[in-house]
Amino acid sequence: MRFANLLISGLVLLVLVLPSVSAAGPVIHATWTSSPPTIDGVFTPGEWSGLQIVFEASTYPASYVLPTYVYFVNDASNLYVMVDAVGDTHDDIGDECLMWFNYDESKPGYAKNEVKIEGTSGIEKTTPFHAKIGFGSSPNEIEVGHKIYEFSIPLSWLGIAPGQPIEFCSPKYQKGASLGYDSFVPTHDNIWPIGLIDLTPPIALDLWGQVQVSASPSSPVGGFMEPVNKLAVFAPYLALFGVIGAVAVVFWKRPDN
Repeated sequence: MRFANLLISGLVLLVLVLPSVSAAGPVIHATWTSSPPTIDGVFTPGEWSGLQIVFEASTYPASYVLPTYVYFVNDASNLYVMVDAVGDTHDDIGDECLMWFNYDESKPGYAKNEVKIEGTSGIEKTTPFHAKIGFGSSPNEIEVGHKIYEFSIPLSWLGIAPGQPIEFCSPKYQKGASLGYDSFVPTHDNIWPIGLIDLTPPIALDLWGQVQVSASPSSPVGGFMEPVNKLAVFAPYLALFGVIGAVAVVFWKRPDN
């Protein structure tokens, strides 16, 4: 009887410590690529797939939205993002693009990983992620030049592996930011998820969305990808099972009174 009670208590404790994702917003599905895009600020036809977000007046307030197409793809090493801001037809120094990844428990409402670039065409960042701003035409708008942002973000920096999700949002922050921010008056910016339009940080976790990074097509059926460090992932659970087992043996050997 003691053993049964102990086993039930141990199982309840194990369930309580299992990890969970608390972001309750929409999910972006990055698609797998075997041909990573070149981060040069140029949207070459056929270079990008995986369109996930379309900012347009039919879904956002017309006076607020900056018409934009956002793409997400990944390979085994990086998450790639393209922000084709077809509505930003002025190459201003105050334009920018902002993405937040990984809710920061130590600073609630903010991100552990901020991806941001600001300025005019030709501006480039190379660490801890690679990003470049361009200005020109694209398959979404072939006649009018506009702002283009391209990113390559290491999965190792984000702390995830292919096949795993990560919290994500693009809030109204500092000058405006978002996916992307047009500083030409009247200013426009693309907040994501849409529920953050009237909010400024800190942003509660249940208002964030997620990016689901694709697993390699060679992964086992079901999308399971073995973690890079399996011992680090499973060690807490193995230790808990060990403690339960050791205590169970002690109680098993003790006679009932």
